[in-house]
Amino acid sequence: MRDFRGIVSVDPSEYKRAMRQLATGVAVVTSRNGKTMNGMTATAFCSVSADPPMMLVVVNRSSNSHQIIDASRSFAVNILRADQQHIAEYFAGRADKSFADVGYREGVTGCPLLAGSIATLECLTAKAVGAGSHTIFVGRVVSANTNEESPLLYRNGAFATMVEHA
Repeated sequence: MRDFRGIVSVDPSEYKRAMRQLATGVAVVTSRNGKTMNGMTATAFCSVSADPPMMLVVVNRSSNSHQIIDASRSFAVNILRADQQHIAEYFAGRADKSFADVGYREGVTGCPLLAGSIATLECLTAKAVGAGSHTIFVGRVVSANTNEESPLLYRNGAFATMVEHA
């Protein structure tokens, strides 16, 4: 594939190998539309602005989460604690998951907020931008809660935790 300068794009498998080297936090992006709740494990989320507080999540357009976020215009980012790998694994994949066995409370947007997360950020969608097979949802943060514990990380296809140096 060539861009406007005639430069050939990198092979997608090479791109994926390179991106797997980035250690990143792990979150479950939750959403609710009416009575339907959904959660998806994500590593593609980040801060956009502090004033006003805004963040983004990147969601595959073929996922159920995409449909719910798009319809409800809201989502929550639940940043997982180091010992919450089982929750990340539970919400990974394409199948809808029940919240029956996961501790949560309803946030101000109606989105489920997962118990024990080191941070929860609820957002109202300010903008949605298509990018390849995904949509970048930029949200205005309307609620934030934190818990000062170590985060769960993900790198090169495996979960990890931080080692703090003195």
